[in-house]
Amino acid sequence: MRPITPKEIERMVQIIHKKFSAIQMQLKQSTCEAVMILRSRFLDARRKRRNFSKQATEILNEYFYSHLSNPYPSEEAKEELARKCGITVSQVSNWFGNKRIRYKKNIAKAQEEANMYAAKKAAQGIAQYGMMPSPGVPGSMVSPSGEMYSMAVSAQQQGLHHMAAVQANAFSDLASAYNPNMMVSVTGAGYPSNPDASRTD
Repeated sequence: MRPITPKEIERMVQIIHKKFSAIQMQLKQSTCEAVMILRSRFLDARRKRRNFSKQATEILNEYFYSHLSNPYPSEEAKEELARKCGITVSQVSNWFGNKRIRYKKNIAKAQEEANMYAAKKAAQGIAQYGMMPSPGVPGSMVSPSGEMYSMAVSAQQQGLHHMAAVQANAFSDLASAYNPNMMVSVTGAGYPSNPDASRTD
């Protein structure tokens, strides 16, 4: 039995190292493939859970925009919403958490969506009264239609302006009652400023 030379030992070590390197590369590739498969399955499962029906999304959005001052539903409200939407209470909580984040990130777009739901709710309130009299033609009746939506939005936008105008008129009447100079226009219109001047002895 001859002794093994150092060169032979080094050669065998290199061969073993190459084989282990190839095995290590195969293990890395198979591990990466398994991780990617699990990741895709996990993401697909999450997408399926988040795909609520259109009716459920409408119900959740209507509640959110009608409670913008406090968009944090109570546990009882969550249970009621979950029952109406056919989802779990945990899904309702997650939906409201994500909705609040999206609302804060894009206020302008969320405000447009809020106006749309406010107009829709106002139109539904008008529609529940059925036929309504036409303002232009006496005795005629009109049914609520798409025009009611624009009327609801217009009324919502003009509400504050109307209140300001009413308050301004009220202050103007009070000022004319206590300021004699304000009565000049009334006298010029044919009404005497002195009641005794119109009487004859």
